[in-house]
Amino acid sequence: MSSEGKILVVDDEPNIAEVVRLYLEHSNYESILLPRGQEVLRTIVEEKPSLVLLDIMLPDISGYELCERIRKMEAPFHQTPIIFLTAKGESIDKLRGFNLGVDDYLVKPFDPNELIARIKAVLRRTVQIPAETPNTQNASRKTLEIGNIVIDLDQYRVTVGGKRIDLTPKEIELLHFLTSHPSRVFTREDLLGYVWNFDFTGGTRTVDAHVKNLRKKLGQHDMWNIQTLWGIGYSFEVVQHV
Repeated sequence: MSSEGKILVVDDEPNIAEVVRLYLEHSNYESILLPRGQEVLRTIVEEKPSLVLLDIMLPDISGYELCERIRKMEAPFHQTPIIFLTAKGESIDKLRGFNLGVDDYLVKPFDPNELIARIKAVLRRTVQIPAETPNTQNASRKTLEIGNIVIDLDQYRVTVGGKRIDLTPKEIELLHFLTSHPSRVFTREDLLGYVWNFDFTGGTRTVDAHVKNLRKKLGQHDMWNIQTLWGIGYSFEVVQHV
């Protein structure tokens, strides 16, 4: 089985680094562990990791300064995704990190499964989804029309057969994302990353609850449906009538 990519873990706490390494390897990622920051830039150039997990409070250099140095590296290394994994959880700390160009921020103590989900989400956000069908070009459009359903993301308005459907903003965003990529299967973790971004409250149950509400409010239709692939995730399927 091929690796999903290399993850550079920069943390001076051996127990945390080992837990992260085990979960990364279980998720088919290669891990590179560094307890200090001084070797990070060289390692990025030599190993070309897919992502850097970076502690803020390192013994030799602040994670903030290290993040800033990474963002000033020559192309393409300056675009290496960075997730802060740190005990500093105040809003001002997170704001400083995002202003420096960090891609995500997770506070210790953390759920390793959430960390893996966030890594996958960041990596998918930094890699453009390939156009598998002509309809996937709709991803950048604010208004989509498929069969009898119209989704207007500018006005947060959804109509089915000309009748407006009362949906929450997040339900509309989820529906718009799925319909933008017809027939493409997304895991629950995918959808958390794409639709919810940094908000993982409720975990994958949040996705299941929103899909359930969408089906209830939209009803059943011959032209399209939100399909469940058990054990995998969801897709928006357009029915082709002969």
